[in-house]
Amino acid sequence: MAKSLTVTYLLWLIGGVFGLHHFYLHRDRHGFIYWLTFGGYFGMSWIRDLWRIPEYVADYNEDRDYMKKLTRSMKIQDKPGSGIIRHCGKIIVADILGYLAISAVPYEFFADNETLLLYVYAAIAPLACSLGIHLVGNVGRHRGSILPPLIGAYLTSPLYIFFGSHSVFWTSLSASICFSKFSKRWRRTYPRRQPLGKRIIILTVAGLLYLSLYASWFYFNCSIVEKHGEEMKEETIKCRDAAVNFWRSPAFVDFRRTLADLWSFYKVHGWKGLKEEIIKAFDPQGEANALNVLNVTQKASQDEITAAYRKLAREWHPDRHKDPIAKSEAQEKFIEVQQAYEVLSRIKLQRLKQNKKDRETIDPTSSPSSETTPTTNDHSNDKQDL
Repeated sequence: MAKSLTVTYLLWLIGGVFGLHHFYLHRDRHGFIYWLTFGGYFGMSWIRDLWRIPEYVADYNEDRDYMKKLTRSMKIQDKPGSGIIRHCGKIIVADILGYLAISAVPYEFFADNETLLLYVYAAIAPLACSLGIHLVGNVGRHRGSILPPLIGAYLTSPLYIFFGSHSVFWTSLSASICFSKFSKRWRRTYPRRQPLGKRIIILTVAGLLYLSLYASWFYFNCSIVEKHGEEMKEETIKCRDAAVNFWRSPAFVDFRRTLADLWSFYKVHGWKGLKEEIIKAFDPQGEANALNVLNVTQKASQDEITAAYRKLAREWHPDRHKDPIAKSEAQEKFIEVQQAYEVLSRIKLQRLKQNKKDRETIDPTSSPSSETTPTTNDHSNDKQDL
């Protein structure tokens, strides 16, 4: 079944940084690389695909013109050319896997024998780098065996004994050169289409193996440095311990409790009710803050709000303070009190109008509310009273 160019571009736009368009075209290696590098080195290859996608689609659909051009290239060249983009891609992916493999080794197991740790580096880093080279080198119409880059990578093993983890780049470079020189060939037939279930299983296993390296690094080697005391002494804390403490922290416990309350509210009131509750919690009109400033409840009448405002306005009026610093602080507080009063008065007026409108809708003969309605003139009189 032919693949659509429009659908490919749509998938590129929606989830291209995770390789979604490549998975659609059965370019699973390419898609997996995008997934582990977030769009090919933080989106750079994703942008490049903007003009490369037509070729990818033509390759999958075995377009006649594209196949003629490809056949001509295969006749002219015994093996595909070494473009700078693919060469850099091989080095980058190999470096990522190499450094990640080293970082996943539990340092605490080798605390008493650092030499043994270096030998472990020399054993696992070349393997990880070779896998990265082989992964990128077998994308699209390129293919090659893993043996030459594996040999090239292990030729650099002695470097780890002397320079430690700083040797990863040279391992990647050696493996890349050996792959291009001795392994790279044309992929003359497009890979057989694999069933979706098998593809998902393979990609899932590969993804879990990759994430397990991060998990090992986080559990064994990740740490943070905290400074405390008057002398600012440094204390190293394992990330795994910090994560447990964070999980049990009052702030996160409150957050989990809030999520549980929202879920319970959603089950009772549905999505619409939850949406209104969330909007209310964010206090877009500033009502909660205004109530806190004037120290009144939400059920307070307009007269109670005005009385609280007058009391605080007298207390924080700038003319009552002689000290320049205290006068400046009082000015800020006075403005805050005024703004809080205006917010609550406006909200109160809106609710009174809405209640009146609702009553008129139900009973057109009903009389308006007897509660005092806040107006601009009332507020002006309040200021004059001060």
